[in-house]
Amino acid sequence: MVTDTRLDALRLAVGGEVIDPSHASFDEARSTFNATIDRRPAVVVRPEGTQDVAAAVRWARDTGLPIAVRGGGHNVAGHATADGALVIDLRRQRRVVVDPAARRARVGGGALWEDVDGATTAHGLAMPGGTFVDTGVGGLALGGGLGYLMGTGGLTCDTLVRAEVVTADGGIVIAGENGDPDLLWALRGGGGNFGVVTEFEFALQPVGPLYAGELSVPMDAAGRALEAIASLAREAPPELVIFATGPAVLEPEAGPEVGAEGGAAKPPVFNIAIVFQGSPEDARAAIQPLRSLPIVADTFAVMSYPEVQAMNGQLPFGLRHYWKGHFLRDMEGPAIDAIVRAMTTAPETNSFILIEAITGAARREPAGGAAFGQREARWNVSAIAIWEDPADDARQIGWARDSADAWRSASLTGAGYANYAPVDESPDRVRAAYGPERFARLAAIKRRYDPDNVFRFNLNIPPA
Repeated sequence: MVTDTRLDALRLAVGGEVIDPSHASFDEARSTFNATIDRRPAVVVRPEGTQDVAAAVRWARDTGLPIAVRGGGHNVAGHATADGALVIDLRRQRRVVVDPAARRARVGGGALWEDVDGATTAHGLAMPGGTFVDTGVGGLALGGGLGYLMGTGGLTCDTLVRAEVVTADGGIVIAGENGDPDLLWALRGGGGNFGVVTEFEFALQPVGPLYAGELSVPMDAAGRALEAIASLAREAPPELVIFATGPAVLEPEAGPEVGAEGGAAKPPVFNIAIVFQGSPEDARAAIQPLRSLPIVADTFAVMSYPEVQAMNGQLPFGLRHYWKGHFLRDMEGPAIDAIVRAMTTAPETNSFILIEAITGAARREPAGGAAFGQREARWNVSAIAIWEDPADDARQIGWARDSADAWRSASLTGAGYANYAPVDESPDRVRAAYGPERFARLAAIKRRYDPDNVFRFNLNIPPA
C-alpha cells in the first residue's frame, strides 16, 4: 500500500489525474478489455504530457513500484494493468498532427485508430492500422501491426520513423531520426519493453477509394475456400489483402429477425474479406479465382478507407477473451484440415478462427530493419475465443489452446502474433517470435534502457 504522503508527492509531481484505490473511478480506471483480467494496481495516473510521464516514472522508481502502461487498453493479456503497480494511463494523450507535405503523422501515445484515421484521411493519406478503430495505436504498432494496407505499406511498425520515449530512469530519449536507430529498430515489433512511448511519428501513404467487401461460403465449403485463398495469396499483387473468419453469422436480409418467431436462424458461414487498392476492374480480375466457390453472399463495393476500417465495428470492453495462434509457413493440407475442424467445433458463442495473409510489403523489412521476426510466414492463424459467462472459461480456453496446437506443425517458428498473445504466453514462445539473433539484440538494447526490467508487464524480454 502506498502511503498518503507518497500519493501527495505524486500529485505534486504530475499535472494529470491521480487515481488511488479510494477514488470513485478506480474500478473503471483499472479495467481492461478482457474481463478475465482482474488486477488491482497501487495507483493509476493519467498524465497530460511527456514531462508528466517522466515525473511519474521517477516517482515509481523512488517508491519501489513496477510500472504498467495503458494506451487503448485492448491487450488481450491485460498488460495495461498489474497488481501493486503504478499504471501510466495515456488516454489523455490522443493528439494527432499531420504534415501532409512530408506525409508524416505525429501521434500521441494514447491515441486510438479512429483518431489517426480521421486526421490522416482528411488529407488523402493513411497508414496500415488496426482493423478495429477503437484499438490503441501504441500497442498495435509496438507489436507489429497487421492491417488492410499492409500489402503496399508494410506492417504498422514498419512505418514508424521516430518516437519519443520515457525510459526507466525517467529520462526522455528519441528513437530514430536524430536519435537512437537501435531503439527505433527495437520498437518496431519489440513491444513495450523499453519505456513509455509518449509520441510516435509515422510515415503515411496516399490512399484513395478501395474495392472491398466479403465473400461468404457455406461452412461445408470452408476447406475449398482455404485452399483457394492460400493459392491466391502466393501470387497476390501487393494491392490485395486477404483476411478470413469462420464460423461467422451471415447478416440477415430484410424480413423477420433471425431466430425470432417466424424467422429462421441462418447456418454459419466462412467469410473471406478482401481489400484491394485499385480500380474495381483490376480488383475483380485479381479475385476471379475465388468466383468458383459456392458464394452465398457478396458485399463488394467501392469504399473509402474509413468505411473499410469500420467493416468490423467495435469490440466492447467487458467480454471474456482467450486468443492463441501461430504464424504459418503456408496453409496447406494438414493445416487446412486442422483449421476446418477448429471452426466446426467452435463454441456456440462469438468464438471463431481468424486467418490473415502476410503479403506484399509486410514480408519485407523496412529501411533500418525491424525487430518483428515472422515475415517469412504467409499466414497468421489464430483461435479467437470470446464469451460472457465465467462458467464457460474452461471450455473456451480449452478450445482455443487445442485449436492452435492442432496447426502447430505448420508454424514458422512455434510462435504467434504478439498482439493476440494470451495471458499465459510462455517465455519460449516469446523467444521463438524473434529467433536467437533478434532476441539477443533486443535483450542488449533492453539492458541499456531498462536494466532492472521495470517495464516487465508485456511479452517480456529480460535484460541481457
